[in-house]
Amino acid sequence: MVQASFFWYGSWADGCILKDVFPSLFFICEQKNQCVNRFRFPSNLDAHQLGWNFHLPLSLSNFNPSKAQELHLFLSRFWLDESGVDQLIWTASPGATFSVADAINILVQSSGLPPPVWPKIIWGNNVPFKIMVFHWLAIKQCIPVRDILASRSILPPNVSTLCVFCMTDIETIDHLLIHCKWSSSILSDLFRWWNIRWIIPRSIVDFSFDWFYGMGIKASKFWKLIGPATMWAIWMARNDFIFNGKFTCRSIIVRNIKLKVFLWASSLKLVHGLQAYVWDQNPFLFCQ
Repeated sequence: MVQASFFWYGSWADGCILKDVFPSLFFICEQKNQCVNRFRFPSNLDAHQLGWNFHLPLSLSNFNPSKAQELHLFLSRFWLDESGVDQLIWTASPGATFSVADAINILVQSSGLPPPVWPKIIWGNNVPFKIMVFHWLAIKQCIPVRDILASRSILPPNVSTLCVFCMTDIETIDHLLIHCKWSSSILSDLFRWWNIRWIIPRSIVDFSFDWFYGMGIKASKFWKLIGPATMWAIWMARNDFIFNGKFTCRSIIVRNIKLKVFLWASSLKLVHGLQAYVWDQNPFLFCQ
């Protein structure tokens, strides 16, 4: 504990920075950049009790004795373990283990804003991690579609920014994943599969809220898988067409989405006993 923590600059004393709490003593101290062990010595009265030498000039040692006494009193509350190893401890979590979730909760509570929903919608979803990351990048408008590549001067001037499927609108993230006639026809097939009439959402953010909160309690557990699987399938089909010149027809993509979601649902114990062809024909049987 005492080997690497700076006496004046470190936060070893209950989180306090001593140079800020006792500025007058810090100003006259002759060893400002030393560690804690250079300031203490064992007491003759108690092996666990420490004495302190603040390295004040002899001519000034009695200049402000009350401040020195105040610092002695303040430090008398601490017991230093000389056998331990210096380490930073996260005091906001049980077990002193740092977690991103606890850090986010502290920031949210201090800001007075409502808790963010994305950790639940994206990172709490039961899909492969790479699809979670893709979903997050889509929400943040960071997927490398042609519009974004052109804005960063990455896309060559001779390459069009139009959508590779419809060739009528600029390829933005929302257009590619939702608004393109080709993409919306895939989504329409999936909604029709569930006997749902839908209105094309404004953005991928709205679409994410729709499939997470707007499908009913029994169906939502499947749509939480269908939504990300559909976005990923459209993105992979787009890349396959651009880089390999291979166009995948809509019916094959829809079939693959259904099969992929069925396999995910099976691993999550959301489906039992029925075969994949039953899932393809009547998914409501799995919502009983």
